[in-house]
Order: sequence, then C-alpha cells, then structure tokens
Amino acid sequence: MRNKTYTTDEFLKVLYKAAEFKGGLDKLTELLLVTDEDGVILFANEAILKTTGFSMEEVVGKTPGELWGNQKDKAFYQDKWQTIKAEKRPFSATVTNKRKDGTYFGGDLRIYPVLNEQGQVTFFMSIYSDLTEAV
Repeated sequence: MRNKTYTTDEFLKVLYKAAEFKGGLDKLTELLLVTDEDGVILFANEAILKTTGFSMEEVVGKTPGELWGNQKDKAFYQDKWQTIKAEKRPFSATVTNKRKDGTYFGGDLRIYPVLNEQGQVTFFMSIYSDLTEAV
C-alpha cells in the first residue's frame, strides 16, 4: 500500500459520493474505477471481481498496472499519460489485460480526468467495458 496522505475536501467528497452512489454503480456491468492523479485506485464498483478476478479490498491502494495491466508497449502508456494528465483530455483505447488467474480479457477503456476549480487533475474516472464474452 502506498504511503500517501489525502487531506483535501475534494477527496472526501469523492469518497462520499462514491459511497452514496455505490448501490447504483454496482449495478453497472462496466468496471468503474476512481483513481488519484497517480493512478492509485481509490474506488471500484462490484464489476471489478467479475472483470479482473480481484476484490475491491485487493485493488484499493494499487495501480491497474500492478494488478492486471502493463500488456502494452511503453509508447502506449506514454501517450495515455500525456493525454489524461498533461493535456487533461479523455483517453480511449481497446486493450487486453490479464486477470488474477492469468487468463486474458479484452475490452474498451475510457479514462476521464477530473479537474479541480484551478484546472488541475485531481482524480481519474475509468470505465472499462469487458468485450471478452462478445468475441
């Protein structure tokens, strides 16, 4: 687990809203992640288990790359971070990742930067549509 302290009201608001809407978010078939500005997972809906094989408890405090990602080349990740963090624009791609059990899953990934009032990236919201069964 990372040793990062969050003291901003924004963080508390995001967690409060995530908890408030958790029942609805868990009904989504798509995987929804909320991460901090470094990609550390703060929240995941229940689709996390079906999609990746990891539980919510296993993913909080880690990055997707540590758990199921890093299946693409370095240029892909450089482009992703340039788009979402430097340019503050949404990013989308079709990706293949590895589940906890070692099997692969493919899908559409969309990452949206969340900006504070000063226009700084504070969080990312990621939506992953698993296309494994559709293939």
